Amino acid sequence: MMVFLRPDRPPGFLLEALGLPIKSKVLEAALLKNGTWLIATNLGLGVASEASNVFHPWDQIDRASVKRRGSVLALTYSGATADEQFTIQPKDKRVASIINECLRASVVEVEHVKVPDGQVIVALRRRPTDQSLYLEEVPDAAVDMTEARPAVNAARQRLAEAAGIDPELPQPAASADNGD
Repeated sequence: MMVFLRPDRPPGFLLEALGLPIKSKVLEAALLKNGTWLIATNLGLGVASEASNVFHPWDQIDRASVKRRGSVLALTYSGATADEQFTIQPKDKRVASIINECLRASVVEVEHVKVPDGQVIVALRRRPTDQSLYLEEVPDAAVDMTEARPAVNAARQRLAEAAGIDPELPQPAASADNGD
């Protein structure tokens, strides 16, 4: 017999404060030791604490990784210069796993463009709200995009042709804080 476990349920006022889209369904949530909630929904990730409440659609999170022997979850947001890091406990590993699954689901195809200073990932991504496609560039910190531009543009062209979209479509703007 299969047992269905319900995820930790964040308080309703937090869900309201995050301004979650109406179509959001909580997939998993974790209350971290410092009082911050990580709330993974079908449309994005809510991060709620005493300091701020922010909702990040999946297509605006570039990377998620668990570091330091599984005790730190690091998230890289589109356009951000540094990771946001959260200390997680063994019981919080499921929310980290759900975050990774949702990020992988938002990526349709990827090309890794090798350049002298590192690499640029060119990704064809799907927006969770309307399922539309767009191209995103994620360069390593040391990459000079002026030098990398011709190779990156060629990768954009290949991915756009394969998907039947315009390679010049702009990337989405970084998500905004939904209020404190």
